[in-house]
Parts: sequence; structure tokens; C-alpha cells
Amino acid sequence: MAITKVAELVRAARKGRSQKQFADMLGIKQSSVSRYESGKANPPVNVIERCMRLVHTEGAAQVPSAEELANQIRVELAGPKFGHVRIALSN
Repeated sequence: MAITKVAELVRAARKGRSQKQFADMLGIKQSSVSRYESGKANPPVNVIERCMRLVHTEGAAQVPSAEELANQIRVELAGPKFGHVRIALSN
């Protein structure tokens, strides 16, 4: 099942936990979880990111942070075969 709405993401991340248990896990109020799941409110970015990690990585390898990904890109772009890409990016 493809998740296309924030409410679906929150429900999927909850994975059978009660709204109260999930809220405690995220450090938010149960009423906030209820509002997010009903579509009456949008969660802040940090809650969305946490839900995404729970849905996509629970039991899997740790997902790299944005900083780690940026460092990996810098290392790759520093290689000799990406000179043309560095030139394009500098323009």
C-alpha cells in the first residue's frame, strides 16, 4: 500500500500502538496524534521525519541523516570521474 497522505503515514508509523503510547514515544500529546490521523492538523517536520523512519526503517539499517548524505555526495563528487559535474554545478 502506498502512503499518499500525512494521516496515513502517522497511522502506519503507529503500527498498532495506542495513540497514547505513540504520542508518548514521540513526546507529543495524544490529542495531537488524533488530529494528525484525522487530517485536522499537520504535524511538524520532526514528527513527519520520525514517522517516515518508523515506517521505512524499523528493523532495517539506520537511515543516514541529511548531513551524512551530503558528505557522501561531496566525497563522490571529489572523484576524478565527476569533474564535469563539478564544473556544471559551479556555473
